[in-house]
Amino acid sequence: MEFLIASGFWNEWLGYIADWWGSAWQWVWLSIAWGILATAIVMGLLGVFVPVIPGAFVCFLGALIHKLMMSDVLAWWIIGILGGLMVLDRVVDFFATAMGSKWFGGTGWGICGALAGGLIGLFFGIIGILIGPVIGAVVCELIWARRHLKEAAKSGIGAGLGSGLSIVGRMVIYFMMIGSLVFDLVL
Repeated sequence: MEFLIASGFWNEWLGYIADWWGSAWQWVWLSIAWGILATAIVMGLLGVFVPVIPGAFVCFLGALIHKLMMSDVLAWWIIGILGGLMVLDRVVDFFATAMGSKWFGGTGWGICGALAGGLIGLFFGIIGILIGPVIGAVVCELIWARRHLKEAAKSGIGAGLGSGLSIVGRMVIYFMMIGSLVFDLVL
């Protein structure tokens, strides 16, 4: 071993290792950046259908991390568009449920109950997210609006259908996000 150190072989060998790692590191960094973006896109798409995962937020965050890791790939205006679409996704998610309740004859109390039920339902997993707006609309219609059970149930059904419509709206918004990313990557 002392012979290898004294002959300079050891230093030369370490130099080769350092050169190899220096050239390999850029490919590792690129793989990590693209992996983050691809994972965020897939998880975001899953989040459109599974309300526990905030799909648009995951996609936006993945694109932002990708932009910070590889500054020359995505344009900042695309990140801005993705941020705006992310906010629009949240607005559609909450207000489609409320409007569904209103369309089925719900009062202001039913709308507030649907929104509150959607927020409270976040803490009870997927079942809470799906039936929270319905229960919230019905309970608020019964207690504060003092409506009959049949009218309150109609408001709850409307809130449930509004939740279904919010999934469709969020899917459209998510595909707009993906289209923006593809547009920027192609150009």
